Amino acid sequence: MGAAMVEAGIAVKALLQGATPERKQEIEDLWDRYAPKVCVVEDARGVNISAGKGRIQFDHKTLEAIWLLGFNGWRSIETYSPAIILAGITGGALEDILRVDDELASFEMDYRSRSNSARSIIEEQSSVHTTWPQDVPRPEVNRETLGSHQEMAAFDLVCLATSYVFLHELRHVKFLSDGDCPADRREEEIACDVWARSFLTNKVGSYAQSVGQAFSRVLDKRSMGIALGAMILHEITPESARWGTAEYPPMTTRIQAMISGSTLAKESHFWLFTACLLVGIFRQAHRQLPMYAPSTHELVEQLITDLQP
Repeated sequence: MGAAMVEAGIAVKALLQGATPERKQEIEDLWDRYAPKVCVVEDARGVNISAGKGRIQFDHKTLEAIWLLGFNGWRSIETYSPAIILAGITGGALEDILRVDDELASFEMDYRSRSNSARSIIEEQSSVHTTWPQDVPRPEVNRETLGSHQEMAAFDLVCLATSYVFLHELRHVKFLSDGDCPADRREEEIACDVWARSFLTNKVGSYAQSVGQAFSRVLDKRSMGIALGAMILHEITPESARWGTAEYPPMTTRIQAMISGSTLAKESHFWLFTACLLVGIFRQAHRQLPMYAPSTHELVEQLITDLQP
């Protein structure tokens, strides 16, 4: 095994253990049992992250796009939360409130610009010629050198979202190695999504207790990272494939597997954050938003339903 492969494997394992400290030994055991070879391949056009038997591979620019989309997702809060909160207070139509928001155009222009930069990274052979947004730190930055608590929060959520993506691929490795893949490839995709979500959330209680934090606070953060991962997966999926293919279920089905059915309280920050992410998807696609939702929880459920073609 080459030095680069060993280094990539160590980095991915460390990422997963950092995202789920309570499952550190389980991750070690998974690595011992399945010995996944983690390979950084040469940059190529499109999204390049996949799994095979005993192997996970990705290219550098795909992780750059994930990072950029993740930080942009965090900025959806400043872009759309004022209108969402006001709609909840007044009962007004979200579309109408956004239409009369004098400051929205500037925020939304920056939001779309960052998204377009990520799309350019995906579509090009290399990210060398893509202009990196000045308000997004580079992926190789050290968390402790970031300039604000907001950026540190975004950093943490992007790491959780990226961990979700790698956990999804690790489940593919398990299926292939154990020889028990579902007959339908689309069922396998959903199973990998559900497993990754469960891996990040099922033992939150033990971690919260060990660090003296409230269970709800830790679960909120993990769930927000998963929601961010769902938005990233939606954005990196070609538009023609979002409605489903022979191998992949519709993105709405995957988002439901990742987000819907949460037991979080309705006042959780998760719902507002997820609503902001979904409104961003709708606005970029120029799709009509729901006329009214009495709470952010119900707005999220309505938005996920309306995402379907």
